[in-house]
Amino acid sequence: MKKIVTLLLVLALLLCTTGLVACGGKDGGSTQTSKTTSAASTKTTTSSSSGGLTWNDIPMYSGASQIQKGTWSIPSTEEDEYSNFEWRYYETNAGIETVSAFYKSQMPGKGWTEAGWFETPQVHWGVFNKNNEKDAAMIWLSSDEGKTVIALWRATK
Repeated sequence: MKKIVTLLLVLALLLCTTGLVACGGKDGGSTQTSKTTSAASTKTTTSSSSGGLTWNDIPMYSGASQIQKGTWSIPSTEEDEYSNFEWRYYETNAGIETVSAFYKSQMPGKGWTEAGWFETPQVHWGVFNKNNEKDAAMIWLSSDEGKTVIALWRATK
């Protein structure tokens, strides 16, 4: 069951990220989205939450600019399902390999356990869990025309 839920969450993030890339990072009508041009000051700067989930344990890549954020809730039918979701999209000029190495090295220091990491030449993504799998995070990186888009996704049961 946990593998199926994880795969469904990967698919959901893939669809959201594809929409972001296809729309050039513009707000496509998703709920509670906003844009900002502020950059993180250090490699361990964190994002604050606006929808109820905490973001202080997910590191932010230095110099990345936020381009979109949002939240959504899905009524759970089972106790073991994720129901609250938040996401943040950022963009940086850093290469995908550099950003990928950052998240792979920094997430464990914030208490996350890597559940899987996958890489293709233009897309890297990883799934992380904590609190006995009650919290999940996904890091999705895509590279296009010299820019790396960082999609951070967080869920809780």
